[in-house]
Amino acid sequence: MTRLTELEDAAPTVLVRVFHSLSSWVDRGSNGFLDRIKDLLEKKRVVSVGLSGGHTPIPFFRAVSQKIVRWPEERKSRIHWFFSDERCVPPDSDQSNYRMALETLFVPGRISEKTVFRIEGENPHQEREALRYEKVLSEVLGTPLPHPPALDVALLGVGPDGHTASLFPGTSPEEDRHRLVLAVPATSGRTARITMSYRTLAEAGTRIFLVTGAEKSDILAKVLNPEGTLPTQWVLREAEVRSHPSEFWLDREACPQGIGQWADVRME
Repeated sequence: MTRLTELEDAAPTVLVRVFHSLSSWVDRGSNGFLDRIKDLLEKKRVVSVGLSGGHTPIPFFRAVSQKIVRWPEERKSRIHWFFSDERCVPPDSDQSNYRMALETLFVPGRISEKTVFRIEGENPHQEREALRYEKVLSEVLGTPLPHPPALDVALLGVGPDGHTASLFPGTSPEEDRHRLVLAVPATSGRTARITMSYRTLAEAGTRIFLVTGAEKSDILAKVLNPEGTLPTQWVLREAEVRSHPSEFWLDREACPQGIGQWADVRME
């Protein structure tokens, strides 16, 4: 585990792509994502993708499904889909990240269930499920010890409090204790969850944060400032220490002013 002092000295370097509208973010963003997957498939036999939950990626996933459905089955079979986090609910719950991805991406995109590795949120023993999913990541990604398994691309979001996946404020990478997947207890306002750890998200080859809407502008201004202890900032620092790039794909409304001092901003 990287020491806290090392993380404080490492300012995150990120690429921010700003699309001029939500429709452009959906269309050009989904094209860019699939181009990224195609490039990886030319270099690797299998490509692994981590999916985010929530409402923001729904139109993005739908656009991806409309394009990937035309891909040959042989190519689609070489993409493995994982989840960055999941609520501890059944897979048919309207709160399930898996159900959202199933309805918006997997079914319309004709993606085989054999390539989808879901977190079993219905498991009443959250810690056991976290350990099971750790084993799934290790076995499917096939990364030899002592190196941890690594996704090729992690699609993530940013919550209004600066959380990402189900890593919430008040936590830090020092609490991972070398874990790949963590059980997050329920609180009075939040259901229990299973989430990939800071370490796992930071090990991904690339993180792409999908963020839209004016309501996210203020929190993004805080997240992209290198000073702070929000969960998304910890992920950025951990990835930077490992020399793994991170990107934010925003629509114009979500883009805060003044972030050029902390990030490479490109208008799309």
